[in-house]
Amino acid sequence: MVYLGLSGQGLMTGISCSTGMGFVIFGYDDGVIGGLLTADAFKETFHLSSSMEGTVTALFVIGCLFGCLGTSFCGGRWGRLLIAQVGSGILSIGAVLQASSYTTAQLIVGRIVAGVGLGLISSNLAVWQSELATRNTRGTLMAISLTFLILGQVLAYWIDYGLSTYESSVSWRFPMAFQALLGITLNVMLLFMPESPRWLFQHGRQQEGIDILRLLRSSNGNVDEAAMTTTVAEIQDALALESEQKGWKDLLKDDHVRSRRRVFLACLLNACQAWSGSTPISYYTTVIFENSVGFDRHFALLMSGFLQIWFLIASFGTWYSIEKLGRRRSFITSAIGMASVMAIMAAMLAIDTHISGIVAAVMLFAYQAFYTWGFMGGIWCYGPEVLPLAHRSKGIGLATAFLWLSTFVVIEIVPVAIDNIGWRTYIIFAVFNLAFVPMIYFLYPETAGFSLEAVDLTFMDRTKSPVKKADELWKSIRRGQQVTLTEEVDQKAERPHVTHVEAA
Repeated sequence: MVYLGLSGQGLMTGISCSTGMGFVIFGYDDGVIGGLLTADAFKETFHLSSSMEGTVTALFVIGCLFGCLGTSFCGGRWGRLLIAQVGSGILSIGAVLQASSYTTAQLIVGRIVAGVGLGLISSNLAVWQSELATRNTRGTLMAISLTFLILGQVLAYWIDYGLSTYESSVSWRFPMAFQALLGITLNVMLLFMPESPRWLFQHGRQQEGIDILRLLRSSNGNVDEAAMTTTVAEIQDALALESEQKGWKDLLKDDHVRSRRRVFLACLLNACQAWSGSTPISYYTTVIFENSVGFDRHFALLMSGFLQIWFLIASFGTWYSIEKLGRRRSFITSAIGMASVMAIMAAMLAIDTHISGIVAAVMLFAYQAFYTWGFMGGIWCYGPEVLPLAHRSKGIGLATAFLWLSTFVVIEIVPVAIDNIGWRTYIIFAVFNLAFVPMIYFLYPETAGFSLEAVDLTFMDRTKSPVKKADELWKSIRRGQQVTLTEEVDQKAERPHVTHVEAA
């Protein structure tokens, strides 16, 4: 199939734009509800208490959780693209249900249906792009996709703000309905994009996979045959190494590529994103500006819009830092920054003066910068990178499900926590962020600069911890040396076998 006549960098740009569209939807869904909860027309229609506000918001996340679990069961069988297309269709249906709601029950059903769609989208597109990108551009492309996510949040907040002066239900129905247009757009874009060659290899469709790799690796009609041969050999070697690891039981085995540990790392890291404090800021920015900082609704909406514009600007720094610093340094720097900001914000809100309120608002801006420079971009890169190819669909589905499960818990309790313990809520997030620093340092190996298959090398060496082994390999990569799974397999095959003879 000819993908709009694109090849090489042009085709990769199309893939990145398609992934970006999926993340625009992600960001829009993240941001749209926050501005609607305080709209008079929305309140008059649904009469939600603070606890019910949390429930309505959180049930969307439960839908996302089920969508991710759907990826775990079906993604490996049906492919990355088809599942994402199904997800965009389901999300559009959910958007229509929400926009046409007159009862809380219908609103909740629409939120859950849309959540299922977003879960299918979010757990597939990041993997799809990672499997199509080269090792040197994988992190940067994901950082660009996360900029699209922020663009979706900006779009949501400014649509909410633009309609905030309307007294009719259009002030909340149009923002809800707009999700359907985004879902349809994504579906059309994916019709013209290629499937992941790694998924095709895994399902015995090698020639299709090779053809797509050739298109991706071509430059002015020329293909680097040596690089092509290395990539194909690595994929085949990874499949051979993991050929026996296919079922759900194998996912939790401590096998030669340490599948169990790698799934655990992906799930734990995704859960950390919600507990970093990013989730309440994404969903409840307007509520925080009103209830915690003390702004009126109009100014809170305006500040929420400016916050998202700053978030968008700050995200451009991640395009550079995610590969230059690597995943580990980015995570650690981000966690320290977020912990500091949350602690200062709690202190300012405790003082409760006009000046301290302004400082607390500034801290929200600082938080968004630290978050996007590390955790935001890194988490969506790290899951597809750390998981073995044989378990990538199941593993990323589970990991993303952990993200949504943690998000559900956080957004369910945050409105109630702000009402009851106020500024102390932010101390909780400061403590969590501080705890992430030693966790990342001791448990998480570097993956930047590795091919997806070469990440196996950091876990196969039982004489060293994955963190130490990855550091050694990363230093080799930084010196310009090539680190591939194929070379390691060949070296092992060439090593002489030693027979130990015990004396009688």
